[in-house]
Amino acid sequence: MSKTPKTKELKTFSMQVVTVDAIKRDERKMRLLHIIQHLGAVSEKALTYLLYYLKEKGMDLGYNFIVIGGKPMSREVLDDIMALLYTGLIENDPRTKKLRLTSSGVEFMEKNALPKEVVEDMLKAVDELKSKIAPIDAEIELSTSMTSMTGFRARKR
Repeated sequence: MSKTPKTKELKTFSMQVVTVDAIKRDERKMRLLHIIQHLGAVSEKALTYLLYYLKEKGMDLGYNFIVIGGKPMSREVLDDIMALLYTGLIENDPRTKKLRLTSSGVEFMEKNALPKEVVEDMLKAVDELKSKIAPIDAEIELSTSMTSMTGFRARKR
């Protein structure tokens, strides 16, 4: 039984730094901010489904989807959410597990919102699809509350 020497390798990778100015110039991320602001709060899963349903309706916001087991997934949606979280424009509420604008995000949108005519049709379509994503958000809320209840019971014992 020979032992191979363990080596420590430093692995590097490059990643584009995202700034608030870059968000301002990226219409896809700006539209995503408008949707999150319009909904007030939305789970990542429900947001992904919503964007998928919008694309099915013919309103392509620039995201590509793959459907695995009936569930739409998109790397671009996750990347854009991460960029918005990184810049501090949105946050993930630890209690509800929903994305929402931060106070910085609200201030940013007041100064940099896309023109009303650009987002009007999109937000109308979002309103039409709210009932389709409401059960997804409810499922997330239920699983979150069940997880916290389980943890509470375990601590109580």
